[in-house]
Amino acid sequence: MNDKLNKTEKDRATAAKIEEISKKFFVGPGNDDTFKMWCETAVDLALDWLKNPEKKKIHAEITLQGLTALFSETKLPQLGLPIEEVFAECKEKILDNSVRINNPRFIGHMTTVIPWFSVVVDILISAINQNQVKIETALASTFVERQTLSWLHRLVYDESEIFYQKIIQDPTIAVGNTVGGGTIGNLNALAVARESVLPGIRKKGTYQVYKEMGIEKVAILASERVHYSMAKSVAILGLGEDSVVKIPVDRSNKMDPVKLQAKIDELKAEKTLIMAVVGIAGTTETGNLDPLEEMAKICKKEKIWFHVDAAWGGALLLCNDLKKKLKGIEQADSVVLDGHKLFYMAMSHSAVLFKKKKSLDTWRQSAAYIIRKGSVDIGKTTLEGSRRFNSLKLWFSLKMLGGEGYQSILKRAIDLSNLLAKMVDKHPDFECTSVPEVCILTYRYVPAAIQKQLAEGGDQTKCNRMLNQLNVELQKRQRENGESFISRTTLESTGYKGDIVVLRAVLTNILTKPEYLVEILAEQKMLGDAIYKEILGGW
Repeated sequence: MNDKLNKTEKDRATAAKIEEISKKFFVGPGNDDTFKMWCETAVDLALDWLKNPEKKKIHAEITLQGLTALFSETKLPQLGLPIEEVFAECKEKILDNSVRINNPRFIGHMTTVIPWFSVVVDILISAINQNQVKIETALASTFVERQTLSWLHRLVYDESEIFYQKIIQDPTIAVGNTVGGGTIGNLNALAVARESVLPGIRKKGTYQVYKEMGIEKVAILASERVHYSMAKSVAILGLGEDSVVKIPVDRSNKMDPVKLQAKIDELKAEKTLIMAVVGIAGTTETGNLDPLEEMAKICKKEKIWFHVDAAWGGALLLCNDLKKKLKGIEQADSVVLDGHKLFYMAMSHSAVLFKKKKSLDTWRQSAAYIIRKGSVDIGKTTLEGSRRFNSLKLWFSLKMLGGEGYQSILKRAIDLSNLLAKMVDKHPDFECTSVPEVCILTYRYVPAAIQKQLAEGGDQTKCNRMLNQLNVELQKRQRENGESFISRTTLESTGYKGDIVVLRAVLTNILTKPEYLVEILAEQKMLGDAIYKEILGGW
């Protein structure tokens, strides 16, 4: 009897706890006024972070050891805290120690400032919490995703109105997938390419298909500037990272079509199957564009799958006078675009698109409880299962900004890139190391005295070793100062012997003004001069 009473009391306590949690935290039975109040608190915190009234540095002054200490608790919290305390801890530990990428002097990476409505849309996405894998958890959002994919496909391939009407209306046709990032997009494209070139591999596996087709080696050809996700993708697909064959780039950081054709001929003579050629529409290091049209002609002649990674530069298709830079992309078998880059959307949004309506049929899946055969579930062709309704961010952004708005923003970014290049060219202590095409410029600090030595035939190896050390330290100190930020990378595609360390500016922040570029260069000049004197003492 006592056991039954104890069980009844426990059940009542559990029920009371559930009722309490429901009223406090779940909209519906919860308190609407409380929900609105805490939404306003969250917005106030967001605005405070964005406006930064305390003028905090881009990178917080806390050390990595300090951050480790802030998040050193290893036990899962058992008792819930009041929301006031959680918000306060969130501000103190997280917001105050987050990188202020919206700062107009943050011009070092591809993640940049976003319009305010992107933040608001994220609230809607979380509130309705649609799961895009199946129509039963994604009603209208399924059709929003199909529509946005059609819009992007039209940007790239520009098929007829009838073609796109059919895509929107016919659930059996899939010309692309919304994905979590460019890496998943590239993986998806190569998975389809692999099944198209090596039919049956999805079910039988690599060993069996290689054996049946008499294949020993497979290659994917790409330039030296190919994104590292390509190596990850081929590794996941069981082809091995060594299957990515890199073609040297020219001084403009572009693939040389002559060298591409030569490598194709060489591999064919070795009986190596070329699964795909990858063109890059905006390299992540230098922002340059491969000669897509010439590459497309080679792939058509050789009957090779042509994939274009346009995660960075694909947005140029929104601009009537800039899209000509991407001529040839419309001939690609597959294309990847990133919304969270030059479409100026909050993380994360990407899309992979296919020229042919049947390409994704090679990847269709079905299950008894979801993505059933004959259903309109868009999860049938995606590598990912459960997915957030991120296509709403693209739908909303295109509605809000329109083509004209995007043209203005992108032209501004291109103009800033060209302006910084001119400033560097004119400065006696700096040197451009690439020509900007899509909002990225690489350059380095080279004291006038060293420039003179190099011009007069001085020891290149010795000079560049010193300059590499100098520019690494310069970039570190500028980041530590926290007033501005530019990243760095290492290039081999210059007129110098060996690799050189360069500074990498990404000019996409619409809040960046020309005078800020003057200040950033002045800071680098000051830092560079000081470091140069220090290094000279050790040489």
